[in-house]
Amino acid sequence: MIIREERIGGQRLILGDCLQVMPGLGMFDAVVTDPPYGINFEYARYEDTRENLRALVSGLFTHRDSFQRMIILCGPSQVHEYPACDWLGCINWNTTGSFGKFGYSQWTPVLLYGLDLKGFGNVNGITKTDTYHISGGGSVGFQRDKESKLHVCPKPLNIMVRMVQRYTATDETILDPFMGSGTTLVACQRLGRSGTGIELDPDYFDIACRRVDEATRQPDMFVTPPDPQPKQEPMI
Repeated sequence: MIIREERIGGQRLILGDCLQVMPGLGMFDAVVTDPPYGINFEYARYEDTRENLRALVSGLFTHRDSFQRMIILCGPSQVHEYPACDWLGCINWNTTGSFGKFGYSQWTPVLLYGLDLKGFGNVNGITKTDTYHISGGGSVGFQRDKESKLHVCPKPLNIMVRMVQRYTATDETILDPFMGSGTTLVACQRLGRSGTGIELDPDYFDIACRRVDEATRQPDMFVTPPDPQPKQEPMI
């Protein structure tokens, strides 16, 4: 059930339970998402248990045929909670911003399902590889800025921009079933993609709406604006 819906720029933001909303949304070219981790983060309206993560994964993959490809970011300890992927990529960074079970956390897995974009070498202005290095620590852990701390576990914008740019084409439609504070849709807006996001928490939903609205007012980061139309000069 859709509780609330906003359309901002080229993005569609939906407040509701993604497992209830997705059946009515139809087909998308790609899912780009960062689901909860099942490691007991303190969400206001979601219990971040491993059992609940498994229920979310099961519900998401019920709709696997609705997406050409899926790009799912998760933590190292959650890889085995997902169905076997077609390829496993990663993002890594130099940071002391967060600490994991075996030391400083300096990478995140990227689970890849479905066919990749066509092309070889450079696609969408970015090198076509399965591993990306993010400088500056990726703004994770205690390195997060004040804006990022509004969500309990946000993905930095530079990571989601890279994922959207690398794994989707400009004319494709993108779904983030676990929208959170809207970082995937901000990346979509910046890159000229059409995105749909679903979020359960109304407070995070409001933050996402504000961030996407702000993104519509900022110059596009990567999409080259069209050349201005020639103007007829007055005859003297």
